[in-house]
Amino acid sequence: MNILLTNDDGIEFPGIHALQDEFANLGDIYTFAPRMEKSCTSQAMTLFEDVYVKPVDDKTFIVNGFPVDCVNIALHGDLVDVKFDLLISGINKGVNMGEDILYSGTVGAALHGFIHNIPSIAISAGYLDKTGDFPKVARFLRRFVEEQKNILDSPVILNVNYPPEIKMPEQIKWTKLGTRIYRDKYIRTHAEEGAFFFNLGGSELNHKEAEGTDFNAYHDGNVSVTPLTTDATDYSYRNRFK
Repeated sequence: MNILLTNDDGIEFPGIHALQDEFANLGDIYTFAPRMEKSCTSQAMTLFEDVYVKPVDDKTFIVNGFPVDCVNIALHGDLVDVKFDLLISGINKGVNMGEDILYSGTVGAALHGFIHNIPSIAISAGYLDKTGDFPKVARFLRRFVEEQKNILDSPVILNVNYPPEIKMPEQIKWTKLGTRIYRDKYIRTHAEEGAFFFNLGGSELNHKEAEGTDFNAYHDGNVSVTPLTTDATDYSYRNRFK
């Protein structure tokens, strides 16, 4: 099995290192990851500018670009001559649930893999810094991949969220996306010539309670697995005009 790893927290982040270690005996591991953190970049991709790529070894590459750049260069950059059987993006620090998936570089990379017909998993955990138990999350994901091989036989996007205070034994809940509530507040400082700097260090987050959602499963101490698709058509609205 040829497995492509990427993330949006950067190549030095322990989440991707945990995946490298845990999946090493499951197949050939190829890592294309950003040089620095690229959170909240969705499916941004670099056009018309050079992207600097530095090989660490023949299967590990540091990419000075977005997570989608990492995936695209792995697929089309002629640095490796393989067909990928699985793409894993993560392990992300912090969750990606509800509308988070629209902003997430972690999910964006997985979506790009799916567009290129690769079974893809975005894996996030509720740890907010590098001290989280990412090896535990990686061990869970390896078991999940081994147990769900039939699901991963065809292109799919799975958005997985692992709670830090998980009920044991680990329980998987197949969920739908919930509704995220954001409250954004910028820090504004003055710049020269009457201009301003705006800094959004993060958002105050909440969500709507609803049965069967990723939020409910996660906050109940279970692993949320949400199948995603790229079809953003609003069918109910379209049907009003048929």
